[in-house]
Amino acid sequence: MAKSVILLALIVIAPSARATTLVPADLGELSHDAIAIARGRVVSVDARWTDDRRAIETLVTIDVAGYLKGDLGSTLQFRVPGGQLGRLRSIVVGAPEFTEDEQVVVFLGARGPSIPHLVGFSQGVYRIVRAADNSGWMVTPPAMWPSVTGTRAIVRGDPLRTPVALADFEQRVRALAGGAR
Repeated sequence: MAKSVILLALIVIAPSARATTLVPADLGELSHDAIAIARGRVVSVDARWTDDRRAIETLVTIDVAGYLKGDLGSTLQFRVPGGQLGRLRSIVVGAPEFTEDEQVVVFLGARGPSIPHLVGFSQGVYRIVRAADNSGWMVTPPAMWPSVTGTRAIVRGDPLRTPVALADFEQRVRALAGGAR
């Protein structure tokens, strides 16, 4: 009888348990799945309660310098799960954090008439930094960079993951998204 009660309790509790499952996506999948791909500077990062007041989300606003796919305007706002409101902090595994004034390329999706969200959580954010020799802007490729030779093992500290020039990255994304301009 005790086993039955425990089993029943687990069945009742199980639907309320939530988990984050992050499926690896390469640049081609991100480019295809995104409704918009924007490059710009983060101008604000504001945490707020979700509409149902059950969770915290962060609204990130970027000043768009250009689009690689789609067009959602010169200023763009998207939501990221998690954030900090006062002393309350919500951490969602796989969700990136943003800081004001950083340069980013974001891959965005949307469901219906809502604020866009990142495609693939942190996989849908590429940080842009100045080259070490100040020769231009660079993007560090993620571990899941698409390969013409087929699948490759992901190795921490892989020397093949060197920064790529921003212009080369943008050209590759436009080609993968089918929106070369």
